[in-house]
Amino acid sequence: MSSKAPVFTPDLIKVLKIFLGSALGLVLLLSFFDGYRADNTGKERTFQAADADRLFFVNLRSIHYDREVRQEADMELFRHGKRLKSDTIPRFFPAILLPSKTKEAYLFFELEGADYPIQIQAILGDEVIQIPFDLSGNTAHKSLGEQLWPLLQQQASFKLLVEGKEYPLWQTESDKQVLKTVLTDYFRILNQAQP
Repeated sequence: MSSKAPVFTPDLIKVLKIFLGSALGLVLLLSFFDGYRADNTGKERTFQAADADRLFFVNLRSIHYDREVRQEADMELFRHGKRLKSDTIPRFFPAILLPSKTKEAYLFFELEGADYPIQIQAILGDEVIQIPFDLSGNTAHKSLGEQLWPLLQQQASFKLLVEGKEYPLWQTESDKQVLKTVLTDYFRILNQAQP
């Protein structure tokens, strides 16, 4: 073999063109699917809220809510202004929590006038559905909202069971409308389809 032999022979140049051309084409093709990559950040995205959705709620929808700023928790709490206010029977309505330091939104069912654990009884014709609920984390409150939504759409009636006693829950059309409004606004903040 002579030392003057060319390194880049015509055959090698053809192979390099094919290899580099196909690699470049594959990279270009995969760049169109950038949104489909795996999420390896380790962050929980269940409660993630986009800025536009939060602003829509705060600027347009929050006029229907009583707003409470919790400085110690760095969050704003929104309770619907037309929710039932009674001192004689327990009340159970959801509130929307918007932390100021994170781009998240939470649903929190507030129980007033009673203690946990409770059960919600949904009555659909002859069928009675028991939904046990205890003061738990954010996922449990969101899950309760997702369970209640289809029952509201089917015109179910509800009762609250606390320590063996039954109390009416969301009996009037106004109460049910408040519940539907809060759930609709919450799922809109998360940019999530209603269950």
